Amino acid sequence: MSGAPTPHASTSARASLAPTGTATPAPASLPAVPALPPSTFDFLPDLHRILNRLLSTSAQPPGAAPTPGQPAVDGPLDIQQISTAATEVKLKLQKARKVVMALPDIDRSIEDQQDEIDFLEARISKLKAALQDLAKPSHEADDGDQSMTG
Repeated sequence: MSGAPTPHASTSARASLAPTGTATPAPASLPAVPALPPSTFDFLPDLHRILNRLLSTSAQPPGAAPTPGQPAVDGPLDIQQISTAATEVKLKLQKARKVVMALPDIDRSIEDQQDEIDFLEARISKLKAALQDLAKPSHEADDGDQSMTG
């Protein structure tokens, strides 16, 4: 019932088939992808904070700005300080990019993934058809075939 894996199937998909082409259970010791914390990709609050600081600078009178030697962390942000303030967001984006690039199969194209999806959907439909055939009542008992009953 199971065919050969697609040429672009992931390692785990290829490992679930024995060399003879018969289906075997996948090995239990597959390396699991660790769950990524959502904070790894959540840079919008930091960006929002920086933009609010920048906007609050334009709303305040010129005398209320902090002195250049003591920039406030959450205080108004001058346009010249935006590059320094955005460094945290840039680093967070670089870290998120590295995490994404380390994910398995990230280098696969959309076409490769679509081919595997099509293959797996066809396999699922074949397995469903086989299960439906098994669920149908057997007509051999109605034939009067007594060969197994002696």
